[in-house]
Amino acid sequence: MKNSRTALAYSVYVISSSLYAGTLQVESKQTQQPYLTTLVPIIVEAKKEEKVGQKIYDKEVLEQIPNSNKTITDFLKVNPNVQFSNSAAAGGKQGEIASAEISINGGLVYDNKIMLDNVRLNNLINPAGGNTDYGQSTMSGTSIATTVNTDLICELEVLDSNLSAEYGEFTGGVVKAKTCAPKTAIGEIHGQISYDYTSSAWTSFSKVSEEELQDYDKTNTTYQKEFEKQGLSALLYGRLNENVGLSLAVAKRWSDIDILSDLSTGQDANQKRENDNINLNIYAKLTDLHQLKVGFQFQDDQKDLQQVHVLNSQKKVNSENKALDLTLDSKFAYANVSQSLVYQNQKMLNDSSSDELVPWKPSPNKNWVNTASTLSEGSYGDQAQHLNSLEYNLKSEFIPFRFLATQHQLVAGFGYGHYEADWERLGQVYGYFVPSGNGLKGTDCLNAVGKVDAHCDISYNEGMGQFHVQRDLLEAGKIEVRQDRAHVFVEDRMNWNNTFKATLGLRTDYDSLSKQTNIAPRTSFVYHPFQDSRLNFTAGWNRYYANNAFSYQLQDGINTLITREKRASVKEDWAFSSNSNSANVQRSQLATPYADETVFAINSRLGWFDNQLKYVKRNNQDQVRKQRISMSPLIDEYDNYGKSTADIYTFSISNFTPIALWSTQNRFQLSADYTETVRNFNDYDDEAYNPLTYKQYILYDKHIIDEANRPADNFARPWSLRLGWDMKMDNLPVSVSHFFRYRSPYDAMVSSGIAKAEQPIGPDGEAVNKQYEAMKIGSAFTWDIRTTYSLPIGKNNQLILGLTVNNVTNRLNTYKSTAASSILYSEPGRQFIADLSFKF
Repeated sequence: MKNSRTALAYSVYVISSSLYAGTLQVESKQTQQPYLTTLVPIIVEAKKEEKVGQKIYDKEVLEQIPNSNKTITDFLKVNPNVQFSNSAAAGGKQGEIASAEISINGGLVYDNKIMLDNVRLNNLINPAGGNTDYGQSTMSGTSIATTVNTDLICELEVLDSNLSAEYGEFTGGVVKAKTCAPKTAIGEIHGQISYDYTSSAWTSFSKVSEEELQDYDKTNTTYQKEFEKQGLSALLYGRLNENVGLSLAVAKRWSDIDILSDLSTGQDANQKRENDNINLNIYAKLTDLHQLKVGFQFQDDQKDLQQVHVLNSQKKVNSENKALDLTLDSKFAYANVSQSLVYQNQKMLNDSSSDELVPWKPSPNKNWVNTASTLSEGSYGDQAQHLNSLEYNLKSEFIPFRFLATQHQLVAGFGYGHYEADWERLGQVYGYFVPSGNGLKGTDCLNAVGKVDAHCDISYNEGMGQFHVQRDLLEAGKIEVRQDRAHVFVEDRMNWNNTFKATLGLRTDYDSLSKQTNIAPRTSFVYHPFQDSRLNFTAGWNRYYANNAFSYQLQDGINTLITREKRASVKEDWAFSSNSNSANVQRSQLATPYADETVFAINSRLGWFDNQLKYVKRNNQDQVRKQRISMSPLIDEYDNYGKSTADIYTFSISNFTPIALWSTQNRFQLSADYTETVRNFNDYDDEAYNPLTYKQYILYDKHIIDEANRPADNFARPWSLRLGWDMKMDNLPVSVSHFFRYRSPYDAMVSSGIAKAEQPIGPDGEAVNKQYEAMKIGSAFTWDIRTTYSLPIGKNNQLILGLTVNNVTNRLNTYKSTAASSILYSEPGRQFIADLSFKF
């Protein structure tokens, strides 16, 4: 039907042009004067037809949907196959601006592939690092290396299932953001400048309980009570001549967070978040058959941090991504060929104000926190991690041909990637243990040469003194790892009389670290009983292989840089004691995790509406999980004992043409989804699985079950309902977009031990010593609304005033952060965000 509309539009253009030209010819004969006619060309673009498992959001939709931080993942709340981490819903963390963690079809956050054009945005080093800004040998790590501002992109594509053999190195889904290509008249420059603002004064805090309100009033790091968040972006694009066009996009977002310190010294603990984006694209038409795109990308996330209860703990964390993206599209007699070459550099730097962390017992001289049993000063020194990569990909789409009454189109390609990753401690660092209070003999704090020892406090215990006798030495050093990856894919897209379509594909991946070759079949079958889009049935069976993180290899070497030193008194020198008792993580021979997928879907077009009912089954095997293999010394090992299953049911309906109601044009998108996920681990660094004490059976909600069948703790809302309503007024330049989301209640888990006398006996004859109680988390409802007013200013210029209101009803929604905690926290209350844009 889409093709029919395109053909009809083109036919109307040709016929009307011919009639108009004919009229001019008659007039010229009558007047016997020459007539020169110039017709304005009409460009008709057919909208790309979406397949099952694919959803495309264009620039208009991206600008309509309420989006607090203008990040890719924040926008994906509209997609029914995307779930958000519990931490993304923290009402007390609204000063943050980084991308939220997401799960696609029950996968873990690092199972997804996130791309901007041809550049991968994933953190391939330590995507499950979490909030470890103050770790002695670890750095913060989320699944996305840096944050991309949605003001700078023109299209967002989500591939959640039924993926082509072209895509690999994921077991969740693929998210592809695309920048804007200039489509303007030659010599004209167009663009947009935007600014947005919100603050804690424009945000309501909804307390779960009086206890949470008391915690909130303490102004600790759990809650960001005072913040101002702003964003500024600019986009310029144009065609310099018939063969060259360019676009330049720049964005900056920052948040100032005022946090009162717990220190009695009066030192504040204010923090800051910043995000910078720069994209430059040059488009060159080399010939009629060859087009080149040269892209430069730069993203930078910065955090200024300090701990509210630690003296001199200032730190800066910087995450940077730079990339050069070359794309060459060529048309040959038998195939259209696309080639891409991407050089990329990712860097994270932890810049601390101190190279030692020193704890003390309270004393007259060590008294900067009044209520603490121990207090600390300093930090863990400077750390860095880098990733340099070079990736080449080629894809050929051959001209369709017919064979045995069936049309075939072959698509084939290959790719190669070289990656060099490292973790580095830039200087020697010391981590001290709580000091010994020498109350029997006392100490004068003088070392062997008669100088006052820096790690001795004579004011402790009425002058008896305290001094450190044990510390960890964290040596400076660099751990490096290299990897080469290659893949080849081929698929045959078949069409039999527009009634039956099938895609048969095969993908092969190899990587040098595991030295494994993995083969992934991809299949998709579509039946059109009416040979058009009114009704079709889709089925598919696919396998996806993941990409292992470099953390597995790096962590083993990192722990070898730690040794322990001791001394008996301040008069003695520090001496080697032993290798540190910190866990030494070693890598077993890991297989590549994979997911087997089954897809069934029914699509129909009835009246004004497109409808889809879809079922996706994911069976994830050989997933990487940490286990403890020795208690003395502590040694952990990565293995492939992780597994999970997910069943996802999705129904969606939307109108493909606007519906006129009371002088307005309206579009509706309704979706409902149900997800059931079972997983026997939380992420690859989960330390809960110790085979030396591991028990197969647990007590869950007073029933004995296998640990492997324990429901997932995160991304656990079983079902949700989403409704989008976009309305444009006919007589006023006003647009209003509503987004309603209802998330069902669910049973969260709270873990605890079982008293020995009360431990039941499991099916294996052993006592069950661990239990999980079901804790009811109530339903969550939010209504977000965005309104824009466009004011014409001169010729071809517009001033757009926008206002976004999240959680309009100020509904109290709750979440639970971890399985070990039974404390409920609140999600964000009502929040106002104002924005101003100038288009020219």
